[in-house]
Amino acid sequence: MLPFEDRYSRQRRLKEVGPSGQRRLEQTPLAIAEHADVEIERDYLARAGVRQVSIDVGAEPLRFLWSQHFRFAASLGVARGAWCALSRLRTVLLRQG
Repeated sequence: MLPFEDRYSRQRRLKEVGPSGQRRLEQTPLAIAEHADVEIERDYLARAGVRQVSIDVGAEPLRFLWSQHFRFAASLGVARGAWCALSRLRTVLLRQG
């Protein structure tokens, strides 16, 4: 990593994120539903810069429509966790703010 870069410098360069989007990711607390791959989802969110993630045991998990395309449980779990995290990141980034 170059001295003038930080962990999120590449994603801030994306038009969809930018500096204001990165700030929103860092400042928006997220409550995510408990599901089999919640730890993978939480890890992806943390790596994107989300600082506050809580698990809401009563919430309905996001529906992952592509399960039938995965042969192995491990790859399905990673895909479902990553997809859930990306869905939540998009929601935060698409909010006006």
